[in-house]
Formats: sequence, structure tokens, C-alpha cells
Amino acid sequence: MHPLDMEGWHDFAVATAGAAAALAGLIIVAISVNLKEIIAGSGLPARAGATVASITAILVGAATMLIPDQPALLLGLQLIAFSAAALGFEVDSVRRMFATTEGASLNSKIGTAVLGIGSIGLVLIGGVMVAFGSEAGLNVVASGFVAIFIVAILNAWVLMVEILR
Repeated sequence: MHPLDMEGWHDFAVATAGAAAALAGLIIVAISVNLKEIIAGSGLPARAGATVASITAILVGAATMLIPDQPALLLGLQLIAFSAAALGFEVDSVRRMFATTEGASLNSKIGTAVLGIGSIGLVLIGGVMVAFGSEAGLNVVASGFVAIFIVAILNAWVLMVEILR
């Protein structure tokens, strides 16, 4: 088993881990400030949990990318494990969102589901590629991280602002 050439990924992993930690804090504050409203919504607690889980997957995924001389297989398996856990939360959130008749339109729910599952799915696919020794898998993981950031920021907006409308 050989390690991937991670030299060019160091700055990305450091910046990503820091941004994920900051965003996780923001989301947790948003949840605590609006906890009563979140709990009152049938799908919102699961959405909040899925958002925290996906950001946590970025945080620990980026941290593992910083482990020196780690074999590609081990890094890939870690990325798979973290993204699979986050995907479980996301699938539960999507299931609950579609089970409720309140809130957004069907098209909006489908868009939310595709973005949430798709962004985490990119990290999962990239993790599989990395496990098989493909450095291109790191690009897929990075794309997934960026997509998760976008989805998490949108979810943070919902949990902070839209919930109060």
C-alpha cells in the first residue's frame, strides 16, 4: 500500500477543516437559538442533524487528509466511513422531509434531497476512488466538500432565518 502524494492538498485540507469547524459552530448556535422552532417542525430536527453530520464529515475527512504518509487505502476507507455516516443522517432527513405535508413544494423538496444526498455522495465516491489509489479521487472529495459547504450554508440560513417566517 502506498501513500498518495498529498503535498499539494495540505493547504486545502487545513483551510477546509478550519472552515468546517467555524460553520459547525455557527450551525450549532443557530440550532440552540431557534431550538423551540426547530423541534416544532416535523422535518427540521433531522435536517439540523444532517447538516451537523455533513459538516462533521468534512471536518474529520479534512483532518485525516493531513495525516502524514497515510496509505491510500486507509484514507479512502476513512473518507468512506465518514461520508457514509453523514449520508445516513441525510437520508433520514430526506425521508422525514417527504413524509410531511408542511413546508416547501415538491420541487423544492426534490432539489433539497438531490443537493444533500449528491454532495455527500461525491465524498463517498471520491473515497472509493482514493481507496483504490486514484489521486483523482481527491478532486471528487474536494468537489463534495465544496458542495456540502453550499448545502450547509443554505441549511444554516433556513435554521436561522427562514424558520422564523
